[in-house]
Amino acid sequence: MSNRISPDDLMRYLDSEMSPDERARVEAELARSTELQREFALFQALKSDIQGLSFHPATYQSSVWDKVNAHVNRPVGWLLLIAGLVIWMTYGAYVFATSSVSPWEKLGTGAVAIGILLLLASVIWERLQEWETDPYRDVHR
Repeated sequence: MSNRISPDDLMRYLDSEMSPDERARVEAELARSTELQREFALFQALKSDIQGLSFHPATYQSSVWDKVNAHVNRPVGWLLLIAGLVIWMTYGAYVFATSSVSPWEKLGTGAVAIGILLLLASVIWERLQEWETDPYRDVHR
C-alpha cells in the first residue's frame, strides 16, 4: 500500500468524508497503485456486506432446516431422552431395591434423590409457566 494513503484515509474516501482536495489525492494514488486498489476493493466489499446485515426480527426467514429441526430432530431427541431416563431409572431402582445395603442408608439416599427430583421439577414447572408470558420467546438470533 502507498505510504501516503492510510487505511483510515481509504475508509474516509469510501464514506465520502473527505474534502475535494483529499479526494483528488486519494484518486490519484488509486490510479497509480494496484495494491491500493485491491485494498480499496476489500473495503468496498466489507462495507456492502455490513450494510446488508439485518438484525431486525421481522426480517428473519425460517429455513428448511428450522422446519426439519422442529418436526423431526426435537421429537426424536425428546423421545430418546425420556426412554433413556426411564430405562436408567428403572434399572437404578432395581439395583437399589435389591442391594444388601441397610434400610436406613436406602431411606436416606432415597430421600435425597426424591428431594433433588422435586426441586428440579419445581424449577422446570416455574420456567414453563414463565415461558408463556415471556416477551422475548420469539426473538431470533
